Amino acid sequence: MVDLAQAEKPAGYKSITVLFPAYNEEQCIRGAIHRAMDAMLPRFDAFELLIINDGSEDKTGEIAEELAKTYPGRITVLHHKRNLGLGESLYQGYECASGELVIQNAMDSPLDLRDLDVMMPLLADADIVVAVRKSHAGYSRYRLLTSKVNRALLRFLFQPRLRDYNYTQLYRKEVLQAARPTSRNTIFIAPEVLIRSHELGFRIKEVDIEYHPRLAGKATSGKPSLIIRSLVDMFAFWIRRSLGRHARIEQPSRYSSVPLR
Repeated sequence: MVDLAQAEKPAGYKSITVLFPAYNEEQCIRGAIHRAMDAMLPRFDAFELLIINDGSEDKTGEIAEELAKTYPGRITVLHHKRNLGLGESLYQGYECASGELVIQNAMDSPLDLRDLDVMMPLLADADIVVAVRKSHAGYSRYRLLTSKVNRALLRFLFQPRLRDYNYTQLYRKEVLQAARPTSRNTIFIAPEVLIRSHELGFRIKEVDIEYHPRLAGKATSGKPSLIIRSLVDMFAFWIRRSLGRHARIEQPSRYSSVPLR
């Protein structure tokens, strides 16, 4: 992580959106947004924190609106009338983000946004910067196993063969406009965007970033029902490609691939 006193505001980009999907996060939302503001204000002249309140049954939506009034012009709040899931929230965030760059975080702050100091410079030679977790702190044996199996399947079935698909990614907005996913599954939506982006010729780079475990609230992404739906989406996507229904782009692209580890 770059020291704040040495950090320079990123050149060449006018704005960035940070997506914050939220479902029943009243314990975490204030801390997450205050930390995000502390990280973004010294680094970006124009930024948006986009909170997607996914039908929360607690005070998450109310607190989000309160925070938007506290930081006028910095926070946008979207509300779902009912819980649609993290995948749908991410997709809506991808579509509604106003920034030239887009990155997703969570209300338990697994990503320290000060680590954008490490990610941003890589955009000189990339269209997507994929954060790779240095560790899986706080993961149970069950989550470690399912995460490892998920990565192995994705690397076996698809290109690009990345070291991490489900932490966070920093995108140029045009990537998300071009590589719209069909899946709304919490676990598969980000990998699908990465796979489609690679096929379209967008350049991808990876970088090791610290992962910070949840300290409050309840994680939901490891539910067996989500894992099963992820597998269904993953294999359906693979079958469609195997049958040629979604052929890879063959026309020349102004983007070129970067070799991956």
